[in-house]
Amino acid sequence: MHFLSSYSRTNFRLFIRKPGCTRSSRPLALTPFVLISAVLLLAGISGCGGAQLNPNVAPRTASASPSSSAASTSAGSTSAVDPVTSAPQVSLLTFGNAGFGGDDTTVFQNALNNTAANGQALLVPAGSYNISPIFFPNNSQLVLAAGVTVTANPGYGPLDTMLKITSQNVTIQGAGASSVIFQMRKSEYVAEHSSDHSEWRHCLDIEGASNVTISGISCNQSGGDGIYVADGAAGPSQNVTISNSVFDQNFRQGFSLISGVHIFVSNCYFTNTSGTAPEAGIDIEPNTPNNTVADVHITNNFSTGNAGAGLLISLQELNGSSPNVDITVSNYQSASNQLSGYELINNDVSPNIQGNILIQNSSSTNDGSYGAVGHGFDANGPTVVFQNLSITNPHKNGPDPTYGDSAAVGCLRGGGGSYPIGNIQFQAVTIAVTNGMVNRYFNFQDYSNIGVQKMVFNPTTLSGASLVPPAGLMQAAGFNSVD
Repeated sequence: MHFLSSYSRTNFRLFIRKPGCTRSSRPLALTPFVLISAVLLLAGISGCGGAQLNPNVAPRTASASPSSSAASTSAGSTSAVDPVTSAPQVSLLTFGNAGFGGDDTTVFQNALNNTAANGQALLVPAGSYNISPIFFPNNSQLVLAAGVTVTANPGYGPLDTMLKITSQNVTIQGAGASSVIFQMRKSEYVAEHSSDHSEWRHCLDIEGASNVTISGISCNQSGGDGIYVADGAAGPSQNVTISNSVFDQNFRQGFSLISGVHIFVSNCYFTNTSGTAPEAGIDIEPNTPNNTVADVHITNNFSTGNAGAGLLISLQELNGSSPNVDITVSNYQSASNQLSGYELINNDVSPNIQGNILIQNSSSTNDGSYGAVGHGFDANGPTVVFQNLSITNPHKNGPDPTYGDSAAVGCLRGGGGSYPIGNIQFQAVTIAVTNGMVNRYFNFQDYSNIGVQKMVFNPTTLSGASLVPPAGLMQAAGFNSVD
């Protein structure tokens, strides 16, 4: 089960969403190169100063100017794949005919089983393939050459996922995100969602797995998440590394992290998610109090064009009995998303979940609501620190629909709360407004009148808000900084 929050100025309640996802019967007409480049460019990736997104290049750090050249880290675009292992590579075609327009599932599954059992890597040569759900045994090594497109067959059930990993020691290595494409059939799943509310047909599904490495691929147009990481029979997923990849046009999230320890995500793009809420680029959202989110590192990633938030951290299912959270986000670029750049939620309980969330050297540009906001974030929960956050032209879509507020950053709650909100620090924040949509730089307000505690707002440079001074409001009183 995955959880979704709904907000009200007079009340803050949680609604539970049921599981489900589906797929379409028509093959996708776009080539992999056109699909990635055209979709990402049309979605407004240039919203951050006009720079184009290149899925073969790592995102710029937050300190770089929008017009600066992209970092040189490559996601790989050559026809050969630099091996990540010394294991001998065996071609998929050794195990049967594949890539001729038919169903290639049996050949893929047999080839994975055989090569994993024999300490070999399975090499997929350039071509177009069609598969039903594939399961990765222990010690799987999948290497994909440039020019590989793998499309979901018609007929995935509501809980079917394209690539399923519940095992140990699994590597998926592609030659580059623009040239190795896993694509599902989103239009078919959208039609089924309207009747059964399914949203679980994930492209890449990692549950209770350990020692998993994913790089140089795209996972697109799923009926759920581009990538989903959760617990399984063995407990939380552990030692999962995802890099230099693209997750585009998925139905629910670009990436959902439900339960994981030692999770490393770098140089990835989470773009154009739309279909069913939360529709975030990345959503860190445990499902039960027993889920664990610890030693999580999200570095040099880009989130744009999503119908939800750029980064959503939703801890409302955790409490004082839950393992401490430990999340570090560095050089994250959120741009042109429909909701806030960064959104935080936790549980209104005591004792509450503890831990630390650090978001550093990151940015929000042209996002639809706040640059960063805590929605009902209780002060007795984890400490959140935004360090060197740069916000440019928030509230692209006007005042926040929940609170009617137009501050650049906020910590707010409607009626019905039990404990004070707060414990969010904005250290060295920079805010620039030229779109006329921001009235103050911050607003920290509890409409339950329980209180706001442990808030910090220490700016570096502020410009363009319409109702300053004072710079912001704390329980309706004016302040230029809060410490």
